[in-house]
Amino acid sequence: MKKIVFYIVLSSIMSSIITVAAYKQYAKEETSLFPYTTTSPLARTKFTSSDSSSLVSSAGFPDFTRVVSKTIHAVVNVKNYSKKYNNQFDPFDFFFGFPDDFGNSRGRKPQRNDTPGLHGSGVIISPDGYIVTNNHVIKDAEKIEISLSDQRTYKAKLIGTDSSTDIALLKINEKNLPFIYFSDSNKVQVGEWVLAIGNPFDLNSTVTAGIISAKNRSLGILRGETQSAIESFFQTDAAVNPGNSGGALINANGELIGINTAISSASGNFIGYSFAAPSNLVAKVIQDIKKYGTVQRAYLGVRGMDLSKTEYLKAYNKETHQNIKSQQGFLIGEVFEKSGASDAGLKKGDIIKSIDGKLIQNVADLSFIVGTKYPGDKVKVNVIRNRQKKTFNVILKDLQGRTKIRTKEEITPSELLGAIFEPLSSEYKKDFGIGYGIRIVEIRTGRLSAIGLEEGDIILSINGEKMKKPHDVDRVLKKYSGDVTIKSIKQNGQVYIAGFEMN
Repeated sequence: MKKIVFYIVLSSIMSSIITVAAYKQYAKEETSLFPYTTTSPLARTKFTSSDSSSLVSSAGFPDFTRVVSKTIHAVVNVKNYSKKYNNQFDPFDFFFGFPDDFGNSRGRKPQRNDTPGLHGSGVIISPDGYIVTNNHVIKDAEKIEISLSDQRTYKAKLIGTDSSTDIALLKINEKNLPFIYFSDSNKVQVGEWVLAIGNPFDLNSTVTAGIISAKNRSLGILRGETQSAIESFFQTDAAVNPGNSGGALINANGELIGINTAISSASGNFIGYSFAAPSNLVAKVIQDIKKYGTVQRAYLGVRGMDLSKTEYLKAYNKETHQNIKSQQGFLIGEVFEKSGASDAGLKKGDIIKSIDGKLIQNVADLSFIVGTKYPGDKVKVNVIRNRQKKTFNVILKDLQGRTKIRTKEEITPSELLGAIFEPLSSEYKKDFGIGYGIRIVEIRTGRLSAIGLEEGDIILSINGEKMKKPHDVDRVLKKYSGDVTIKSIKQNGQVYIAGFEMN
């Protein structure tokens, strides 16, 4: 009998030891699910799995009060003061699908720049006043004003923009501000709870809830702004309306997983779908803007199509006499000379199936993965060629074919402005009745595109100094820090004055 009791006690002890050991191992595995610091250098924190019990009320319904209380004060109202807009909605009508009679300012008197033409949202991402928002919220702004949730207002400095991702970085002069940590957007899953915080219709500090409906959505809304658009949006059913642009999409931990950018609607109001730029892409963009003054963008060097688009695939098969089936992947239709893809041996007709082990299901996957890389980064590209699997090691390059990140000192002012200039011909001087100026012949993402200048516009002066030759730009702005004033003539003959800050 004693032996039986002994074995029962021993068995219980061993069972307890095993249980404790298993729990410790499980707990170790649980915490290691999020052991990484954020991809953004602006906020360093460890990720922790959410406490699901805190998200459920006593009635059994979701309860987000704790999450909201620690994040809502970090979402701000962004006001765009510009003569160009005289309505309170976003300048890119297609972001919200407005009918033609909305935002049509033809025939109306120009608005003074002491009245905000646009309202949007922004997210404080550091205690010293850095704020991220959408580029289309602050585009063409002559003055940007930030209002906190406690109604304190500040004039914001435009640090930089990126039209390829529709992201802009602002700065206000304040300390000890509430801010939101970045989360790893690669870990976001379809079906998880999310909250959208912003200022729809200029209604401050509005919170809506929903779930992640889909990932890696490409809408084509940015391609009108730039040929190098990167679209890989989160799709959610959290209500987002005009004024939410630039606001926060947060997870159940109160961490930033995206910047709300657009909705899909014919009326301009929410009908069930909204889209947000993922935080990893946002973090990369604002890190580059802050550190280098411009986005250090890498390119694979290919053009092609999404193999899920059956109508295009049929046309391609007919043209090339092939029988490629609809599938996940990206079909290369062109490889650019002297690009990383060309150097590595990728060819037209190759089907990209994965990059660095990450599956490529569509063009959104491809643009996102490459969009978070830097010139000089090496990636492993797996393709299908003639029904055979092949692997290529590609060194990514920038648009100029460089494979290195350049410091602020190595980047010329003209590059920061994002434009190529040419001397003004006698014909243009005669047509516009001017004796000097330089013409913009090519414009990319940069300071000038952010303030509304376009190809064909003529720059008359920078900081009061007349522009006669393209190198005058670098001469005036070399090693310059502070406010920059650009006086130009638009293609319609209108004199246009705008500015930004170089630091």
